[in-house]
Amino acid sequence: MNTLVSTQSGRASRTMIVIAALAALALSIAFGLRPPTAAAFTPGENDHPNGGPYSDLKGGTATFTFQQNAQLTCDSEDNASSFTFHIDYNVTGTLPDDATLVVYLSPNNGAINGNSGGDDAGYIADVESNFKIVTDVGGLSGTGTLDVVLTISSPFQLVTGGVLGVFASELDGQSWSSKTNSLNCSEQEESVPESVSESVPESVSESVPESVAESAEQSAEASGEQSEKAGEGTPEESAPDGALSLNGTGPLATIAFSLILLASLGTLAYANVKAARN
Repeated sequence: MNTLVSTQSGRASRTMIVIAALAALALSIAFGLRPPTAAAFTPGENDHPNGGPYSDLKGGTATFTFQQNAQLTCDSEDNASSFTFHIDYNVTGTLPDDATLVVYLSPNNGAINGNSGGDDAGYIADVESNFKIVTDVGGLSGTGTLDVVLTISSPFQLVTGGVLGVFASELDGQSWSSKTNSLNCSEQEESVPESVSESVPESVSESVPESVAESAEQSAEASGEQSEKAGEGTPEESAPDGALSLNGTGPLATIAFSLILLASLGTLAYANVKAARN
């Protein structure tokens, strides 16, 4: 009898070990298949554009600050076309005539992860190859605002995440940490030019015939009668508020798997104890 109990107990233990090992393997595969997280990148950390120059105020001193209203234009395939920046300056004295300020583009981690296609370094290099040498700073004094348009020369896609405008620092000199707002093509605002609204003749409202108003009243009366009849119909069935979607995988699927695993292990443990007592 003891031999039989021992045999049953051993079989149950081996079964539990096999199930636990399979569960651990499944979880390891699930976590192992997650995409790797890219190393954090800070926009502007390279201090100057890829293949481009540093800023050079030729010994002058000034502060530069981006306004947070940069604008972006894109083509039909979500490739960036141009950026427009507004830069506030505050100059100490007067800048030399040959002073230059370099503005360039730099991506954030969202743009890198969402658009690089796995080549993070290549994407950063493409984005940061776009720069503008601002020569208008030469001779500046006091305070004011510069308007800068940076046209894309090294194409890159910008569906998600964001690209910012940043300043190139001086080589062994001044640096400016200000950055623009983050921009991408998906969030690009579609605005109607003011000229469109201004071009609508004011006479349009005056040219509407009175008969339109009369026909509108008749239509309203007819629709009112139809609404009363329609109110007698059967309302559409709606899904319960508590309904949950089971499509896709995520935390819910992981929790369900864990509960099934625990239930299986509990059942086997119960069977093992019962067999041991018998």
